[in-house]
Amino acid sequence: MRLVRWLLLASVPLVLIGATVAIGGGRSGAPFRAAASRVKPPRSFTARRLRARANAVPVGSLVSNQALFGQRVFANASNGFALADEGQAQYPARTVDGGQTWKIDGPQFHVDAADAPEAVGSVGIANSHTYFAYGSSVVDVTTDAGRTWWETFLGELVMAVVPGHSHHLIAYVQQSASNSSANPAVTWQYVSRDGGRRWRYSSTLGGG
Repeated sequence: MRLVRWLLLASVPLVLIGATVAIGGGRSGAPFRAAASRVKPPRSFTARRLRARANAVPVGSLVSNQALFGQRVFANASNGFALADEGQAQYPARTVDGGQTWKIDGPQFHVDAADAPEAVGSVGIANSHTYFAYGSSVVDVTTDAGRTWWETFLGELVMAVVPGHSHHLIAYVQQSASNSSANPAVTWQYVSRDGGRRWRYSSTLGGG
């Protein structure tokens, strides 16, 4: 009996310790698990060059005003940039006469019902030869007025792209932070100093 009683008593601390560990794992341990599962920002992203796909509308083709959608942005009184919907695809469109005429200025950004992550809906312009479009998880940039376009996938949601100092481009990207509903998302800042060919994470306001 004494041996049995001793074994029972001796087992109590072990059970309690086990319970404490279990509780700690579920409560005080939860932030550690969340911290471990938090998505860390990738340090950099490299663009790929966009090339025309099958059935592309030729560069230089005239675009009707009805085909343009979204914003139209201008670097000056003559040079502007917009998006065009032609042949079930999105294209960059450029004007050099203040918006009187618009022409296709690059390959397809997005083909309907084929590549949703490449869809863009917002545009910006830094100068007469640097334009950019963004939306969903992608940014498209040209620095030579449309002769070459560079595409980069930056994350779950590209919220905004703006020109920075010294011809930099700054992108703000929202990403799921963890599997915790208390901390569902974070916003990261990426900076390109080479016209959208490479984007690097920066924690400095404005890209440094």
